[in-house]
Amino acid sequence: MLPALPEFAQHYPEIEFDLDFNDRFVDLVEGGFDVAIRSGPLSDSSLMARRLGPFRFVLAAALAYLAHSGVPRKLSQPEAHACVRYRFPTTGKLQPWDLATGKQAPPELRTALVCNNMEALRGAAEAGFGIGYMPDFLVRDALAAGTLATVLDEACEAPGQFSILWPSSRHLTPRLRVFVDFVCERLFKTV
Repeated sequence: MLPALPEFAQHYPEIEFDLDFNDRFVDLVEGGFDVAIRSGPLSDSSLMARRLGPFRFVLAAALAYLAHSGVPRKLSQPEAHACVRYRFPTTGKLQPWDLATGKQAPPELRTALVCNNMEALRGAAEAGFGIGYMPDFLVRDALAAGTLATVLDEACEAPGQFSILWPSSRHLTPRLRVFVDFVCERLFKTV
């Protein structure tokens, strides 16, 4: 989101932003939010929505961690590795690793660290805490910089979807309309 905002601000300098980046589920109307970007299935039918683009999850770890602990070559091996896990802020449950296991049971995970924020999870993986399961867009720069590497790519098949939402009861003001249109056109342009 942040890399796309300067271009928007150049086109519409009169629009001010008050951004709230977090992993919790917010009530747009009650919270006074104009828009939200969410991943996954949309359950609130009182909101208007447009699809932004897809993503997928990857397993990634620091190169130093993989050099020390080895690179898992099959699905039964992650249990031998330290894992960095995500805890959903709304439910308190750990995110399952949705891996293509075929007929075998999903691997048991040895949890080294739990985070309720995806950026912290990426940081923990980069720091060498273990293998993390996270969205591909979150690790793109770290992969390019060589601070993380993916493992077991063939096992990560579960796609996700991002959408932008706004209250249906709220009149779509010109500033909100141009923002929604801009985000829909540009946010996944480089993905």
